[in-house]
Amino acid sequence: MNKPLLYFSYLVIVANILILYVGYVANIAFIGSFLGGLMAIGTDPIILMLGALLGGGLVVKPFKLSVVYLWLGAMFLTMLVHVVLGTTKVIVDLVRFDALLIISALIIIATSFFRPLIAEMTEDFEKPITKKAPAKKAPIKKFNKDANKGLRSILIIITISVGAYLLVIPSSRESLVGKNVTQYLLKPFFYSTKILKCRYNNLLVIFCNTVDMEAFIAKNKIEKTQVDKWISNQTLLLPAVKSINGTLEPPLKEVKAPFGEGTFFLKKKGRTDRRGINQAIYLLHPALLIILIFYTWRLRFCITGVTISLFKKIKAAI
Repeated sequence: MNKPLLYFSYLVIVANILILYVGYVANIAFIGSFLGGLMAIGTDPIILMLGALLGGGLVVKPFKLSVVYLWLGAMFLTMLVHVVLGTTKVIVDLVRFDALLIISALIIIATSFFRPLIAEMTEDFEKPITKKAPAKKAPIKKFNKDANKGLRSILIIITISVGAYLLVIPSSRESLVGKNVTQYLLKPFFYSTKILKCRYNNLLVIFCNTVDMEAFIAKNKIEKTQVDKWISNQTLLLPAVKSINGTLEPPLKEVKAPFGEGTFFLKKKGRTDRRGINQAIYLLHPALLIILIFYTWRLRFCITGVTISLFKKIKAAI
């Protein structure tokens, strides 16, 4: 394991924890918004996959300047997602860059814990064949791929079956992971809000219709913060009317019951695109199952070695 890369990964995690702590203690609104954006973007499947590939790639193929490559890789991926998604706000790119660093750092740190354990468990199962012959010309011990073939096949079948049960059985949407995990992770990305203008008539019947917020603010010459306050409190308002001396009162006027003609209030209505979530799950889960099958096949000897070593240790302990 590249030590500078591991130390830098710890630095990324600790720095984010300190920023979160300072923001919580000092009640800094920007830190709260930044953390909210980090939680939303950090759970994006695309960002998770890119961050995992970046961290895993640097672990599998370490470089002398891995820290620089991690930094440049996160920056390149941020620019790539920026171009693909057409991001318009710089803060979104900053949050995305930080999320990529955090995910990569977690992969690197987790690997540093499990790599020695896996190496120890598989040491007796699979040994690399040295190219140079020993000085005494002792026979080179080769790895027999046919050894434990039955156990290996059973483990592959069990792993793929469990993955299929969790991801696509009886369907991607109704599977255990899709019903209890994926839909909640995708929900923030398919949630939208709209502002409604609800009017009272003489019989106190309410009629609501959607309002173009930008046009509403420009027409009435008010601040967005004021509109947000009215929405949160559901303040009753009256449109502009002419006063006795002929001058106009403020564009909107706060009133109290009894309701006058034209009285209205603003409210925010949220909507979740469940159809979009279902379509995303139907595309995502089969792809995850294919990736699981691919890596299960690639790591079949390692999985078998770890299983055999665990059985041996359990048997010895008993």
